[in-house]
Amino acid sequence: MKLGPFDIFSVSGGRFQIDGGAMFGVVPKTLWQRVVEVDERNRIVLDTRCLVIRNRSQVILVDSGSVSYTHLR
Repeated sequence: MKLGPFDIFSVSGGRFQIDGGAMFGVVPKTLWQRVVEVDERNRIVLDTRCLVIRNRSQVILVDSGSVSYTHLR
């Protein structure tokens, strides 16, 4: 994405698996399983993301601490 003199893009920091129940807490599995695939061990795959903002003279890395689901239906 371009914003004025800046190029902004998202970079993967790596994927990991976590128990779906641990991620969604009190939300019933029947609800979150509609949008996130789960494996036979009830794990979901998450991807850590950060932003890179770049112009001609600078590169800025923004660690947002966010994760995204990698297997959306």
